[in-house]
Amino acid sequence: MKRVAIVTLGCKTNQAESAAILGGLESRSYLSVDFNEPADLYIINTCTVTNRTDYKSRYYIRKALEQKKLRTDVKIVVTGCYSQRSREEVMSLGDVDLVIDNQTKLDIPKLLDGAEHSFMDIMQATDFHYVPQQGMGERSRAFQKIQDGCDYYCTYCAVPYARGHIRSAKLSDVIAQAKLFTQNGYREIVLGGVNLGLYRDGDHDLRHVIRELNSISELEIIRLSSLEPQLFSAELLKVIAASEKVAPHFHIALQSGSNSVLKRMKRVYQTERIHDLLAQIHAVIPHAAIGFDVIAGFPGETEMEFNETVDFLESLNICYLHVFSYSKRKGTPAATMPGQLDNHTKQSRANILIDLAEKKKEHYMRQLIKDKVLLRGIVEHSESGFSTFLSDHYIRAYSSQIHPQGELISIIPTTHHQDGVI
Repeated sequence: MKRVAIVTLGCKTNQAESAAILGGLESRSYLSVDFNEPADLYIINTCTVTNRTDYKSRYYIRKALEQKKLRTDVKIVVTGCYSQRSREEVMSLGDVDLVIDNQTKLDIPKLLDGAEHSFMDIMQATDFHYVPQQGMGERSRAFQKIQDGCDYYCTYCAVPYARGHIRSAKLSDVIAQAKLFTQNGYREIVLGGVNLGLYRDGDHDLRHVIRELNSISELEIIRLSSLEPQLFSAELLKVIAASEKVAPHFHIALQSGSNSVLKRMKRVYQTERIHDLLAQIHAVIPHAAIGFDVIAGFPGETEMEFNETVDFLESLNICYLHVFSYSKRKGTPAATMPGQLDNHTKQSRANILIDLAEKKKEHYMRQLIKDKVLLRGIVEHSESGFSTFLSDHYIRAYSSQIHPQGELISIIPTTHHQDGVI
């Protein structure tokens, strides 16, 4: 058997795509091995959301190239958002065999069989490319991509230029794929996309996806990935609240708690909308786990604007924050904005937000314990006398009983344990 090593950088969408690629290769008798092990084929599924992910993408490409120097028959395939935006830069690193565009990446198994390929300008992609997928390797949850592309063009973001325009899977394909996952033993599906809230198939939107998935008896938990605040409608919340399967976990792309910064980011909402949205969520799902993406040090961000963000976040009943220091992305409007902040200032502000995130998480865990909230989840692994799972409330949970991987279990937390509750 030939050996394939694949490394995935970035978002859950990339993870889902890598799993689909790997599944296609395993059906062709490839054996999956760790990226640090000798392999016949190395695949790097890159990301370009920050300078750091660009750097890591190049790092793994160079690691594969080192292996090719030792064995000339090694093949290297690079795909993903970094290579979509910087194909020539990837090719200049060395003897890379294939650079595959984002629209065609799921066809990598066929391309390695000899199918022709011409690198595609992602802005020309008009259809959602669906390839049936059997599983997610060793993961206990299935990540299902149902949407691709974004047309918002926020001033800091390179993703629309790497993923192209909005396109969505057919609802019939979404249901068929979900049933395929459950037939292969998956009890939780994480719905994802570049901008999940923009899912559309004719008159069908995300609400219809949730309703259809609810009818799959083997499916126990439906988890939503990141949503834009303006796309989190009252109608969508009503459907979520009526479902016993949708996890009470909502990751919202906030980015800043300062209205003036949000305007410069070209975000289409103000903090008042966020405040109202959280009130609506908590009114129907009292212990909802709500988290935000937040960018520290956006160009021109004054100390007063940063303090507005801190004060706003402190005032909200949230579970966690994903904090990013602003990273200049070539070709984006923010890259040439005045008032670019130095790395020290950006990192120090990010650290303040990270500390705040820890306090929010601690408070949320204490509330779950105090109110004896039932936590459900799919067992990831068991060791040292505990079974661990990521709960539907996005808190790591531990059971003192040993359960097999993939089993749905539930606990009522009584105390803290390591980074979660038990």
